[in-house]
Amino acid sequence: MQKILIIEDDIWILNSLRLYLTQSSFDISTCDNWTEAMLVFDQVKPDLIILDINLPWKNWIEICREIRERNNTPIIILSARWDEDDKIMALDLWADDYVAKPFSPRELLARINSVLKRFSNNKEIKKWEEFIIFKNLRLDIRNFTLFLKDELVKITKTEFELLRYIIENKDEVVLREKIMKDIMGYDNYLYDRTLDTHIKNLRKKIWEEIEIETIRWIWYKVR
Repeated sequence: MQKILIIEDDIWILNSLRLYLTQSSFDISTCDNWTEAMLVFDQVKPDLIILDINLPWKNWIEICREIRERNNTPIIILSARWDEDDKIMALDLWADDYVAKPFSPRELLARINSVLKRFSNNKEIKKWEEFIIFKNLRLDIRNFTLFLKDELVKITKTEFELLRYIIENKDEVVLREKIMKDIMGYDNYLYDRTLDTHIKNLRKKIWEEIEIETIRWIWYKVR
């Protein structure tokens, strides 16, 4: 049974999620503050963390950093703020998905399953392959780092996954819809500009080496 740690200071949301996800066959641990959550995190070693962005006494950015210092446990952010900049910042800080309040428990469950599936697939790849080489780029799968001509390129986890996905499918054009669903876990992608922002950032960082071509704003391909 997969384990989920919910860190949320709204007791009603906390108890509702615990009941719903327990009935969905997850082993649930809950905390309403970060100090307690750190102890539970070390004891339980959850497969996934659901983190409220507005916890008291501790900035959520610092929380994400502390989690990442321990391991690569996937994180889903919950937030009452529905702002594109907040979403991009959360994903750039190594969160794996972002769900805005109010939300449907069914939607959150779908996001959880999608993130866990992606994370499981990544772990399987790590068993037999540590690097992906494309031209002068080297992607370190184990550490989510990118090197260009042996120089480290600062890159976020989402940018890394996008670049890796496009490179692994370099012999074909990749549908925007498929990227949004497979990498970012979004089903309703039509008006979401998050992907465009990540692609724009990637182009700035590696434009001297490869070109990420956009075809009619629907497909992407590397050259």
